[in-house]
Amino acid sequence: MFLWIFLIFIIGKEIVHAYLSWRNLKYATSHKEIPDILKDIITEENFKKAKSYLKDNTIFGFISQAFDLVITLVFLFFLYPYIENFVSSITSSFILQGLLFFAISGLINLILSLPFQIYDTFVIEQKYGFNTMTVKTFILDIIKSIIISVILGTPILSLLLYIIKVDPNFWWKFALVVIFFEVFMIYIYPVLIAPLFNKFIPLEEGELKNKIMEIADKNGFKISNVYIMDASRRTKKQNAYLTGLGKTRRVVLYDTILSYPQEEILAIFAHELGHHKKGHITKSSILSIVFYVLYIYLTFLVYKKAPFTQYFGIKKEFTILLYSFMFISSLFYFITPLVNAISRRFEYEADKFSAEILNTPYPLINALKRLIKENLSNIYPDPLFRTWYYSHPAPVERIYSLLTLDKEAKSK
Repeated sequence: MFLWIFLIFIIGKEIVHAYLSWRNLKYATSHKEIPDILKDIITEENFKKAKSYLKDNTIFGFISQAFDLVITLVFLFFLYPYIENFVSSITSSFILQGLLFFAISGLINLILSLPFQIYDTFVIEQKYGFNTMTVKTFILDIIKSIIISVILGTPILSLLLYIIKVDPNFWWKFALVVIFFEVFMIYIYPVLIAPLFNKFIPLEEGELKNKIMEIADKNGFKISNVYIMDASRRTKKQNAYLTGLGKTRRVVLYDTILSYPQEEILAIFAHELGHHKKGHITKSSILSIVFYVLYIYLTFLVYKKAPFTQYFGIKKEFTILLYSFMFISSLFYFITPLVNAISRRFEYEADKFSAEILNTPYPLINALKRLIKENLSNIYPDPLFRTWYYSHPAPVERIYSLLTLDKEAKSK
């Protein structure tokens, strides 16, 4: 009975995702008119190109998703048990067995995913003019990622393996280690990890930097600098983000966004600042901790009760725990809409903060319009799809929300 429940959730998650993606494509392509609010910037050619981009990505997603599901089932029934037996035959050390198990599994997954990464980057993204990455950069990124995974993953995984081996009630210690590691990664990422992949140059002295620093100071946001990231080495897409923790906290602007008018860049910065001012970083961190604790505790319960050995022939604690994680991950997929609903609320609040700081919503509205055009965003996402997957409100929804705020402000 448990085997069928396990497989229903593993396969059901993929079926739901495929259905939602199909709905999204059908809904988006059924609309023939550009919204009035975007007619000043989106041409018919832009509109058709965005729908074509969505179609190519969706079809590619169906193929890669079907392949991933087949590979997942092959791993569950054959490869994971085989790898477990293999590592057990070459060493008696439990920790070394676990490290080898995850290293071999990870390497196989990487090799199998490479053709899809290559097609996505050098065919789809290239076709629509986004990709600027060279083959050399692509290869170096993979090598760097493997090295970082080994350096950071080996000690933390060794500690987790030790905990599950020596403590029958390991879940809370496991959760503490995972939470600590997550916080540690947030802290070091801007200064140690990200610079391995991109160059970060302080925004040059001038009017833009002075205004950014002025807005930050007025709102109690202490930053030493604003950084420009050479995103154009890999893509023409445009973005900005807030990253880091404490002394490593920083605002990063893609170099692809520097062509925007100054007031639009300030609006984007004010939006990122809004996340800090409204306490979204703290709230998100607390929610993440609660999520991790619940996730790991439920995984522990499944680990203790589920008959994985009976159905799959696995025996080692780390393999049984992996299967347990996969099961709980499939369950948690169905609460994705709740998590994203909270995130979308935060984005609306940050948009409102940006409009208030600049005393007008129009710079952010214009920036959003520009992002829609340049990133070939889906103008008409399916309501159910965006509810399920969008961590940000659809750009058009954000624009209407900002216009409503402006109308309310003027009526007072």
